[in-house]
Formats: sequence, C-alpha cells, structure tokens
Amino acid sequence: MPQDFLVDRTDLSHTTLADAAPLVPAQGQVVLRIERFALTANNITYGVAGDIIGYWQFFPAAEGQGRIPVWGIGKVTASEHKDISVGSRYYGYYPMSSELLVTPDDVRARGFRDASAHRAELPVVYNQYATVGEAFGFEPGWDNHAMLYRPLFTTSFVLDDYLADNDFFGAGTVVLGSASSKTAFGLAFMLKRRGGVRVVGLTSAGNTGFVEGLGLYDQVLSYDEVEALDAVPTAFVDMAGNRQVLSRLHHHLGDNVLCSCGVGATHWEARDGEAPGSLPGARPTMFFAPTQIVKRNQELGPEEYQRRIGEATRAFFAAVDAWVTIEEHPFADVERIYAEVLAGAAPNRGVIVTG
Repeated sequence: MPQDFLVDRTDLSHTTLADAAPLVPAQGQVVLRIERFALTANNITYGVAGDIIGYWQFFPAAEGQGRIPVWGIGKVTASEHKDISVGSRYYGYYPMSSELLVTPDDVRARGFRDASAHRAELPVVYNQYATVGEAFGFEPGWDNHAMLYRPLFTTSFVLDDYLADNDFFGAGTVVLGSASSKTAFGLAFMLKRRGGVRVVGLTSAGNTGFVEGLGLYDQVLSYDEVEALDAVPTAFVDMAGNRQVLSRLHHHLGDNVLCSCGVGATHWEARDGEAPGSLPGARPTMFFAPTQIVKRNQELGPEEYQRRIGEATRAFFAAVDAWVTIEEHPFADVERIYAEVLAGAAPNRGVIVTG
C-alpha cells in the first residue's frame, strides 16, 4: 500500500504517515515509485517557506497538510507515455511519499519536464527530472551522494557564483551562518577554492569542533560570540534564519554589512525578532538560486554553466566523505528520522530514506 508522509503546515512537528490509493496514469502520464531520497535541514527550509515561495504547491495534500519536497530517485512502474519506458530511473523533486504521478513533456534522452497543471507556474528548475545514467552525470555507486549533496551543493555553487558576480558587494569577509550545514560548508569549499576573501563560520557551541575540523573556514565563532566579529566590510550569508542572530550581527557590524543574504532556515524555531527591514546595514534579502541560474545560463550558455557546476561537484564529492557519513533508513522509519532532522541532526550525518 503506497503511503504519504504529511506534516501540519502550521506546526512542522505534527506529522502523519498515511496510507494512499495506488496511482494510475492517464494518457500521457507516468507513475514513479520513489526508491530513495535525501532528508536534510534544507528540506525543513522548504516547509518553513512553504507558503512564502510556494513549495506546498508542488505536491498538493489535504487542507492544512503538506508534503515536504525532497530530492530523490524514482523508477517508472507504470507508463502511458510513448517516450517513457517502465524501469527508467529519474532524479528530481519528489514528495515524501511512495509514489508520484507526473505528466512528462519535452522528453529527451537527458530527462523530461513535469507539465502537470498544478506545477505550471512554479520554477522550472524544480520540475525537471534527469535520467539516472553515467552519460548524464550519475556515476554508478554515487546515487546517495547525488541525492544528498547535488541540490545543496548546486545552491553552494550558485551562491559562490552570485557573490563573485557582484564582486562580493565590496566585502573582503564572508560570514556564513549555520556553518555546519551542508549548504554552508559547500559554499565555504567553493570560497576557499576561489580565494581572495576571508571566510568566517558562525555555528552552535556544540558544532564548533566539527566546523573547525572541516578546514574550510578562516575563523569559527559560536553564536554567543557574534560580537567578536571584526568590524570590517562583510557579506553575510544566513543559512540559519535566526532573527536574534541576524539582529545582533547587523547591530554589531552596522554599515559594514554590505550584503545580507538569507538562504535557509535551519533555525526554523527562531523566526521571531526584530523586523529585518529595520536593521542597520544592507537590507536582508532572500536568495533564490533559480534567478542566478537563469542569469548565468543566458550569459555563459547552458553547456558551459553545467560544465562548471559538474567540475565543482565532482571535486566536492571527492572531499566530502572525509567529513560526513551517509546512513540509510527505511521509509517505515521516516517519522522518527524526520523528527531527528527537524530537531537538528548531527552535522556529520547524511540521511537517506529508502522506499
């Protein structure tokens, strides 16, 4: 019996693992059995920003409930589309469920786009499904790495590209909040490769040892030490979404904050505090990776931009196992695993849920 993992949209800690009716494709549709997916703090951000950015619209659920999107791999189990074969495997955006019904369009060897009506107005980057195969960048034995890191590291890559594209807004120091998160240390990895800026990590006191051990940051401070930041021109990339930390940093650095870029909400429970628009320094804004991706695709061409992402991703994959251990858990345990990630899983864990 297929199942859906549902969350209360007003309280992400309230969850249900519910039975669902088997999906049956109509003409032109395909059913994918979700084989496995990654679960990270990034997925919690999708839930926190579900109504703001529209993440709940990808996989509709009953009133008041939501299906948090994840990055995973699915296998076609039923097809009424002439160009999609049963047994084909695709990487992309899935719900935390057993199955997904899609309407493939623009089908090519590389993959397809889901043209389901309820996704038509959503960012196209989230509607793409990539064929899992070595010819398309999915090397055998690296499926878990692709699911766990590819979407996060793509954001890291695009953030690095965005900052460099804007000459770091005149800043010589980049401060990363939630420095232990995979997106943050992926960005630190890219910034260290690029050189030319000082990279400072902010993290919880309990994670300072892990972050220092990465060897990617020039300085690591706990959130209690925000006021120890040097008062120099700074770009702040906020993965945590903690309003109190944001306020303290802006008041401490003042006009030295030349860029304040919100990316995630790993501190989803700490969203109350001073309105960002009233803070000194650069006005905090939310970073939306697809905007930069579209811009750079137009400037560089899709092939060159993908070549750059691919090269950087391979380098990151080659390094990351020294820092993080990947573990697999069955879908039957998804409520427990989700609760652990929601509460803040250890940064040296990489969680994969298998169907």
